[in-house]
Amino acid sequence: MGETAWKDINEGMLWPVRPVSTEILTRILNLVRIIDVTYKHNQDGCTHPEKVLKPHIIALLVNSIAI
Repeated sequence: MGETAWKDINEGMLWPVRPVSTEILTRILNLVRIIDVTYKHNQDGCTHPEKVLKPHIIALLVNSIAI
């Protein structure tokens, strides 16, 4: 996703009055985040999750930071 698209999405989240509810915009933003992680650097995370997504899952669940 291009940098301008991220700026548009983030700017839309900051509007005080929105044409769409905050809940719907939050779901769309989270979906865009998942798609960005899954297909980052032109790699297919759905076809090869062990190569693309596994490091993210390990970092999140196994090597988490204790607070």
